[in-house]
Amino acid sequence: MEAVIGAFDLTKVYSSKGAGGKAAALKSINLQVPEGRAVACVGPESSGKTTLIKLLSGLIRPTAGECSVLGLSPGYETARLHGRMGTVLYSAKLYADLSLWENLLFFAGVHGVGKDAAVERASFLLRRLNLWEERDQSPAVLPTGMFKRASLARALMHRPRVLLMDSQGAGMDLETAGLVQEVLEYARKEEGATVLMCTQDMGFAQNVAQSFGLLHKGTLMARGDLESLRIGGGVRLRASLRLKEGDKAPEGFLRQPDGSWQKEVQSQEEMPKYIMQTVSEGSSLYEAKLLRPGLGEIYQAYLSGGRRREAAVYAGESTSAPAGTGEK
Repeated sequence: MEAVIGAFDLTKVYSSKGAGGKAAALKSINLQVPEGRAVACVGPESSGKTTLIKLLSGLIRPTAGECSVLGLSPGYETARLHGRMGTVLYSAKLYADLSLWENLLFFAGVHGVGKDAAVERASFLLRRLNLWEERDQSPAVLPTGMFKRASLARALMHRPRVLLMDSQGAGMDLETAGLVQEVLEYARKEEGATVLMCTQDMGFAQNVAQSFGLLHKGTLMARGDLESLRIGGGVRLRASLRLKEGDKAPEGFLRQPDGSWQKEVQSQEEMPKYIMQTVSEGSSLYEAKLLRPGLGEIYQAYLSGGRRREAAVYAGESTSAPAGTGEK
């Protein structure tokens, strides 16, 4: 599948009062996003998320390396690119002196969308994002969740082939997160959009994206789908059993605060063995399930592994780099 977003040894260094006058926000990032996919780069504050989106949208230029979107260079072919791309930035603004409806029609016009098509598109997006009743209000009076939905509607008015999103998930209520997820899935599956989002909300990212990049202090620790990242990070699956009070689980299972019994396993093929063992030992089994780690737990595993390697190097020990993870 062809990659429509690419970063190749992408580096951005800012001037700084400390650290010798320079601070690297991104360090030799390599990332490809296939057409029609949704990829999320996740990490805490100051991990390079906003810088990555700004580089890909042409708002800033790289210090070294290069990037491309739809075969165009964002820093040098910005005007051509913006006609095919939508951006949702944390700092994005809608005009307070215009209603939400007027804002959407205005931005549609900027991208050359005809009036009739703009009216149809604005109606569709406002209804899908549950903002129809607020269409005559100023964006300035909208609550945070509604404003985020309005910003997404603005970015999708011209049916972009690529959608770049920064700091998504932060400040979203449950309704907003669900509606945004539905609209992004529609844009990707029905309109062929490719999505790259950067966020520190691991749960939201896991619900929306198929592949992930793990950012930390400007470096890409790993990238791939959830399963390849789990394996690469050495994070185990867990078997969970819920038994009658007073009954014992098989050897190796540990009692959890929620009353369940859990044990790390290599694969789901081990589950029947533990179920049969539990029953054969006379315990009453109410529930048995396989627990898969979430993106947040996997991220922490990579982070902890990196810190252990740094400590080993500092202590003068020999250590090998972790195996990379592939993107499926």
